[in-house]
Amino acid sequence: RPGEVLYVCPMHPEVQSVVPGSCPKCGMALELAVPTLAEEEDHELLDMRRRFLISLVLTVPLFALAMGAMAGWLAQGLTGNTVGWLQLALATPVVLWCGWPLLQRGARSLVTRNLNMFTLIGLGVMVAYGYSVVATVAPGLFPGSFRGMGGAVGVYYEAAAVIVTLVLLGQVLELRARRSTSGAIRALLAAA
Repeated sequence: RPGEVLYVCPMHPEVQSVVPGSCPKCGMALELAVPTLAEEEDHELLDMRRRFLISLVLTVPLFALAMGAMAGWLAQGLTGNTVGWLQLALATPVVLWCGWPLLQRGARSLVTRNLNMFTLIGLGVMVAYGYSVVATVAPGLFPGSFRGMGGAVGVYYEAAAVIVTLVLLGQVLELRARRSTSGAIRALLAAA
């Protein structure tokens, strides 16, 4: 219809929407079907960049804490149980807030039965995080064979947080590249 803005998926052109969002098939961000001369602010890029930076700030100390626990480099007062709770505190905002768009896309792919990379990301992150939460909150549920030398059940918070952080970095790089391409197309349209 005249005057209506249309968004399409770059991988699945048959997926069309009048509002920006993500493709129900592959999870990629929808882009304008017809480029315009007006440069629009990319809200998704800004959101993904903010989520990436916050996840990076929380994941670096989480990773250091997890590796320090494995290598035995922790301060004297930090026991296995304390380290688990600290990791939970650092990982929770990374997984549940920073990774929320990724988890949403993964859940959507399961509902629509269009399995894609977000399905795998969502499942991997939630299994690592969920297992670790249970291991931290109720370690007595696990048999002795699941315990390390200090008696604590191993957790995988750093794996969940690192996956989220790296995927967010990939999303930021992809959105920046697409924005650059759109800028080049606008320049060509202006020159014509």
